[in-house]
Amino acid sequence: MASLHLDSKNPRLGRETSARAPREIIQYLFEHDKAIEIARSIATRGFFSNEPLLAVKEDERLVVVEGNRRLAALKALKEPGLLEGAISRQVERLSRQIEDINALSYVPVTVAPSRRATDKQLAGRHIGTPVLPWQAENRASFILDKLAEGYTNAQLQDQLGFSLSDIQSARQTRAIADMARSLELPDEIKAKIENPRAKLFTTLERIFDSSVGRDYLMIEPDAEYGIRGRTTKDEFLKGFRKVVADIALGRESSRSLNKNEDIRKYFESWKPEERPSHRRGSFRPVDVIGSSGEHAASRGVYKEQPEKKVRTQWKTVIPRGFKIRYGNDRLVDIRKELVRLKRDNFPNSGAVMLRVFFELSALHYLERTGELSRIVKKIESDQGRRLPHGVPTMRHLTVELTRIAKERLKKSDAVKVEKAIRYDESAPFSISELHGFVHGGDLPSPRDILQFWTRTEPLFRLMLEQDDASSGAV
Repeated sequence: MASLHLDSKNPRLGRETSARAPREIIQYLFEHDKAIEIARSIATRGFFSNEPLLAVKEDERLVVVEGNRRLAALKALKEPGLLEGAISRQVERLSRQIEDINALSYVPVTVAPSRRATDKQLAGRHIGTPVLPWQAENRASFILDKLAEGYTNAQLQDQLGFSLSDIQSARQTRAIADMARSLELPDEIKAKIENPRAKLFTTLERIFDSSVGRDYLMIEPDAEYGIRGRTTKDEFLKGFRKVVADIALGRESSRSLNKNEDIRKYFESWKPEERPSHRRGSFRPVDVIGSSGEHAASRGVYKEQPEKKVRTQWKTVIPRGFKIRYGNDRLVDIRKELVRLKRDNFPNSGAVMLRVFFELSALHYLERTGELSRIVKKIESDQGRRLPHGVPTMRHLTVELTRIAKERLKKSDAVKVEKAIRYDESAPFSISELHGFVHGGDLPSPRDILQFWTRTEPLFRLMLEQDDASSGAV
């Protein structure tokens, strides 16, 4: 284990940690990424040898690219003095529980030929899966770093399972964060913005995703740069600076700015001179960030690699081009409503109806293909009781739908579908949120709805557009 090195390029570490010493990185992972829970598990149950660390050889060193929290936990348990403060004392107590501390010196490691060879595994494990996911800004960094390394949009989709909306969202996330950090603001606000776990970016993204917010700030989505201005840079900054300050100081939050109407009331409460005015001009994020300081290095990530023009995104919950060839009247009626329901105006209604549409589509498809009765019999046999109303729960259905996706869809599409329908409360947005967002947590944004549809669209088309006779493996 002593020969294994933490990865300074790990997306978990964000912008501010990549240049720090290994000891500082270990402290960071314990303070911000729950490495203490990993240490507690190792002290109680041991290190799971069936989950090797993943490493690459760089500069004659073995650098762990997957498993940094586990490696940090192992190093700290062996040497609690690497940590500072109360965490050090906690880890020291855990270390004393281990009968043979030297057994932690040797752990299984898989060595990959290169970082690029590990990209697919890293993307699959940390975006939409049970492994603790990266923060939104760190997910954006991963996607944009892959583009900088030479991936095209098509390769990100086919090889790593990212959709075009994921890529544009990454550009927008990075643009918002870098622009906010480039502002001249009081130290109190600066400190909140620089916090790697700042929740304010979630609220800022909600405004940027809203048609009302974009109208007031005079911006529009842009596939190449994340956003583009429809006024001068100075006019935009006048409003953007106030938005950032209000959210950082707790005057506004994702709950007070949940819907378009909430966002409209917020901007209408401003004094007329505080609102951006329409001026002849345009700007890109790099124009706001400037050429000095740490943000200058980010300028290149906003530019799209030469590729075919991305088509304009639809604004409704599902696109009008999606048709139902095999479905009952109820599904047809719901589809008619969803192609009229705008995500920006009705995110909550859209999320609920999309969840209902998904379950009804799945039940209809399984019944049409003759698989529903088999599934019901198996569940009832396993549970020793009849299912209420003779219908499986959504959790049972997702198991079968995941299997079907792997059997009948392209591998890249099956990966996207599984990310969306696997129950995982820590995932950025999946069936878990559609199923239970009413019970707490952040409410769904228009982008959440778009992301869920984009990832499940191949399955929807299989269920409602294809004849069962043609639904064999692709």
